[in-house]
Amino acid sequence: MNEHSRGLGVIYALTAAVLWGMIPLYIDLVDTTDPVEIVVHRALWSGVLLTIIIARTDGILNVIRSLTDSATRWGMAFSTLMLSVNWLLFVYAVQSGQVVEAAFGYFIYPLVAVVLGMVVLGETLDRWSWVSVGMVAIGVCIKGIVVGALPWLALSLAITFALYSVSRKKMAIGPLQGMFVETFILIPPAMGYLAWMHLNGQPLFFGGGVFQTSLAVMAGVITVTPLVLFHAGNRALTTIMSSLVFYANPTTQLLLGLYFFGAPVTTLEVLAFVMIWAGVVVYFSTRRRSTTKNSHPQVAVEK
Repeated sequence: MNEHSRGLGVIYALTAAVLWGMIPLYIDLVDTTDPVEIVVHRALWSGVLLTIIIARTDGILNVIRSLTDSATRWGMAFSTLMLSVNWLLFVYAVQSGQVVEAAFGYFIYPLVAVVLGMVVLGETLDRWSWVSVGMVAIGVCIKGIVVGALPWLALSLAITFALYSVSRKKMAIGPLQGMFVETFILIPPAMGYLAWMHLNGQPLFFGGGVFQTSLAVMAGVITVTPLVLFHAGNRALTTIMSSLVFYANPTTQLLLGLYFFGAPVTTLEVLAFVMIWAGVVVYFSTRRRSTTKNSHPQVAVEK
């Protein structure tokens, strides 16, 4: 991995994380209490947007070529399931006033992703990487003390997104093409759910009206943009590096919870925040040293 590719990867991953962290603002604007309808519109309009993009770039041939491999087909089905469950849990968390709980889940996610990266992708950690992961783990434990237990919602968010990101990293399909397949799989059940709503006399497009209909269509943009950036960064970086950059997401969510949603933040949570970001600083401040060591043919620091 050269310095230019790594730099671009960090920019992509960081931008994706911050954009994702701001999605609670969008969910708060939507006039519906049904989390499934939000997920349906995210899938439907993401599919429409990606179809336009793929058609204009002739990417459909790459999609067909990739899907000739049975492992890729099963992998895409699995990643689609994990992404859908993650979306549903996240929307439920925000709508039920558990923004900080959701942020806690995404604080846990990078640790889960690092472990999966070691087990599934065979990645290894050098000494300073272990130190940074340890500091992050201490911060997460402090947050666990604040919560009083490891909540099922936070843990489910962490596990589903870690499984999604690691499974996608392993597949030989591009970010746009992979997202196109995922949303294409989701379009039929999404259309079926909207038809069910209509047959039961429920208003579509978050109740109707110009503003709410516009929000429904915009669901595609707010979904596709950070996902494209995330996968671009995920491919350019090791799992641990992309996982640590991802902490910008729950940090943004916590700041929104504090200043926009009025959620209280305790001194222990501030300490957890400091420990987690200290771990991120330690990791990136030691990368040049680790890269220099890795240039020696007999030393393998990270894959």
